[in-house]
Amino acid sequence: MNKSNLISKQNEYLNNVSKYQETSSEKKFINCVVANDSNRKLDFLILVIETLQINASDSLLFKAKDIGLSAEFYNRVEFWKIRCSNPLRNTHTFTSLSSDQIDSLVYLISAMAENLYPLIRQLLSSKESKSLNQERWSLFTTRLKSLISERMNNQRSYIVSLLRDDNNNFFRELLVILSLSCGEGGANRLKASLYHQL
Repeated sequence: MNKSNLISKQNEYLNNVSKYQETSSEKKFINCVVANDSNRKLDFLILVIETLQINASDSLLFKAKDIGLSAEFYNRVEFWKIRCSNPLRNTHTFTSLSSDQIDSLVYLISAMAENLYPLIRQLLSSKESKSLNQERWSLFTTRLKSLISERMNNQRSYIVSLLRDDNNNFFRELLVILSLSCGEGGANRLKASLYHQL
């Protein structure tokens, strides 16, 4: 792709993203609705963060306090209750996330992804040796599947398929989402992925 086409594609992407900018008064995306799988996606993104970082539960609460979200995530129990809105969990609360809760989780995930970007980049890199990349992926997927098996409803066919999938396409997709959630505008990019335009 030549330089002019690349610039054109970037401008097209920025124009599309601008459609999803939230208004300061309503904190909603204009002409958009929350996707049905948002609760699930946010919980799985946090699972990936927990896979990448030891003691991530404490780190998430510290980060929430650091970025001014301590009122929303003031202890482990409240944070767990919010995550149990994921219908694939063992303990599902049959509740939906409010727009404020979605905003809070988006900013928290984006801030954590910023800290973990070097690890995320290593896993997604194609420049390192194949054996080293496979070793990293093996460690990552083993731990992530262990967390999924421990916390999700193993009777659900979707969870069974995730645990049996050797290609790990869904896990790669989650890592790509986290990598795009870093840096300036990362939170907006993540939030835009959780909405459908009407």
